[in-house]
Amino acid sequence: MRKGIIKRITVLAAAAALSITGFAGCGKDEESNASGVKKITAATSGSPAPYVVVDENNNISGSDVEILKAIFAKLPQYELEIIKSDDPLTGLTSGLYNLAVNNYAWRDERGELYYYSLPYKSGYDVYIQRVGDEPLTGLQDLADRHYKIEVGAGSNKALALEHWNEENPDHPIEIVYSESNFQIKFQNIVDGKTDVAIDDGPILDTLIGRFGLENDLAGNPIDAATQEFISPTNYSYFLFPKDSEAAALREDVDKALKEIKADGTLAEILIRYFGTDTSPSEEDLVKTKN
Repeated sequence: MRKGIIKRITVLAAAAALSITGFAGCGKDEESNASGVKKITAATSGSPAPYVVVDENNNISGSDVEILKAIFAKLPQYELEIIKSDDPLTGLTSGLYNLAVNNYAWRDERGELYYYSLPYKSGYDVYIQRVGDEPLTGLQDLADRHYKIEVGAGSNKALALEHWNEENPDHPIEIVYSESNFQIKFQNIVDGKTDVAIDDGPILDTLIGRFGLENDLAGNPIDAATQEFISPTNYSYFLFPKDSEAAALREDVDKALKEIKADGTLAEILIRYFGTDTSPSEEDLVKTKN
């Protein structure tokens, strides 16, 4: 069993109900139980909130987790367990997990290694800056101002900014790596520990009021070139290993995703977490990326 696993959450899809167990996951090769229901292990790193949240009792929730639970509530042939892992993607590669859930965006290099589901959430990015700060005009402007930007290591934004620094060694961006939640990340900007974040506009619109920072922070529009560089589609996906078993699972997950889109469940979850429906359009749910 993997030492990084803290909590195991079991969704009994056949009953469309959640039960939480206090033991670690045993990997993707577990046999089906006596009733023929196949056990599926989904891994998450446990952050950032509100996509994935681990509370003081090590219970796992968040928008992405709730969407995944709703999907498997439509799939009685599976029993889903969601676990916290230090490295979900390595666990996919090694065969430890059946899928990974962590607000993953599309990246070409990941598409070579993992199957992507249909998108379950869309969004748009903004530069989050202190009120009164001159709005940024692009990554070149960010680099020239010597601004510090806080990102999660291995995240889509971190990989993009690292790529920028490789291509622009004379104008590097100062990257601060952390696993801070949004409240801490936003407060760091207010306090001057960092200068900017690039995050979902709906996240900012929902959270700055909750954190009492509406007079301190502003979301400034991202220029088209930066949005294309950071995340061209800005969709979120579940990831699967690249094998025939995972391909079949992905097909079932995508089918159920369309169902919760059609019956309004997906919109309800997204509105509850972000204050607006950021579900993909019907056209986006036609064909997978790979």
